[in-house]
Amino acid sequence: MRDVTVGLVVLAAIAGLLALMGMASDGPGFLARQKTVDVIFRDGQGIRVGSPVRVAGLDAGNVVDLDLVKVKNVLCARVRISMPASLLEKLPADSKISISPGLTGMSHVSIVAAGQSTATLTAGQQVWGVESSFFDPIIEQVGLGPAERSHLAHTIAEVRETVDSVGPKVREVLASLTETTGNLKELSVSIRPAVEKTVGHVEDLSRRISANGEKIESTIVRLESITRQADGIIGENRQNIQATMGSVRNITASADDILAKDRVKVEKLLDGLDILRARADRVLYRADIIAEQGVQIVTHNRADIERSITNVRDATDWGNKLVQKIFSNPFVLSPFYKPNNEDLRVQAVYDAAQVWSKGAQELNDAVKTIESVQAQAKTPEQQQEVAALQQKALALAERLNQTSSALAEGLKRPVSSSRRLR
Repeated sequence: MRDVTVGLVVLAAIAGLLALMGMASDGPGFLARQKTVDVIFRDGQGIRVGSPVRVAGLDAGNVVDLDLVKVKNVLCARVRISMPASLLEKLPADSKISISPGLTGMSHVSIVAAGQSTATLTAGQQVWGVESSFFDPIIEQVGLGPAERSHLAHTIAEVRETVDSVGPKVREVLASLTETTGNLKELSVSIRPAVEKTVGHVEDLSRRISANGEKIESTIVRLESITRQADGIIGENRQNIQATMGSVRNITASADDILAKDRVKVEKLLDGLDILRARADRVLYRADIIAEQGVQIVTHNRADIERSITNVRDATDWGNKLVQKIFSNPFVLSPFYKPNNEDLRVQAVYDAAQVWSKGAQELNDAVKTIESVQAQAKTPEQQQEVAALQQKALALAERLNQTSSALAEGLKRPVSSSRRLR
């Protein structure tokens, strides 16, 4: 009996233990079937493995793992919490999970089952945690709990994104407004003298009108009298005017008849006139071009033309002198004529005079060129160079004057009238 009793007691104890284990499997005890959920926090706030997980202020699980993960290029804390499966199935999928610091420095994970989702949390699911602080209970009393702060942060982020996207456009609009304002200011500054000038003209015109008011009134009176006289003349000569208008109508009818009969000839005549006008326009255009080219040629080659005219004049003078020389001494043309020393001296003086005349003409052209260059000189250095050239020209002119005096003295010597014939 004793062995049977001990066996029964052992069996009863084993059955009671199994019953207790079965009853504990459905509650928040360590014997219940556990499931894990990953919660991502931006700030771990000192949480560690083994920290409690509380639901409605009661311990319902613990933290089993901690790790750092990179989310959107930001390092965040991944907290893996373990809870009974039966409790996890009661929490909505949008439940708020936060880290609540304690007075002793020991933080714990707090789950607020305030979600409205019909779905529940599942094992292995990854959710975002809500940031919290020691003053959350006080802040929640004024309506700024973790959820509200999250919504507010999201709203601020959206506003910031909107401002960042709209900022460049606003800057462009402000820059365009600034530029437009500057342009308007410049336009007003540039238009202001013209407006003031126009206002001055209007005031001057009004003063003139007010000063000549009597003349204007007298002119209006004269126009009225002239109008009355014209009305009287028209009334007196109405029949003549009507007869003239009848004559004009007859002439118009005759012209219409002529046009109707000889319309083709008239059209040909008009076409010919158009062609003739086009040809005349071309001729005039070419004449203008030729005249312009002639003016340019004369302008650019003025010195050469004047030199040519002078050469022709000198050649004519030389021819006259040669004719006079032949007339005074016909034996010059004879092949047997031999000039004496005086004739040779006079001929040398004459040749020197010709060379002097050519040099004087070249100097005159150079002086004209220097004058034109002086008109185009702008810088002080160019003006100094032109002044130096003018000084040289004056020195050459003085030397030419001395040469001309010497030539004049040479021509004044008596010329022997003896000639020898061979």
